[in-house]
Amino acid sequence: MKRVLFVLILTLSACATHPPAQEMSDARSAIKTAQDLPGQTARADKYLQSAEQALEDAAAAIRQEHYDRARNKALEAKRHAQEAARLKQFPNK
Repeated sequence: MKRVLFVLILTLSACATHPPAQEMSDARSAIKTAQDLPGQTARADKYLQSAEQALEDAAAAIRQEHYDRARNKALEAKRHAQEAARLKQFPNK
């Protein structure tokens, strides 16, 4: 039991010591996809702007070495970009 807890603590602490490169890449890709889709709605634009802001916040957190915050903001950026893409594809839903 102690061994499992030790491995879990090591795994969680490792997450906070490295910049979230994959999450940042995923967020940038999702934003680019949403930007490239045809169509425009106010709601989609709002989500896309929110995604771009969250990505900027993530980059700022990385510069400050706040990697957990950076990861959370990058994931938020991806979610908002995906919602913008969905709204562009299906504006009436």
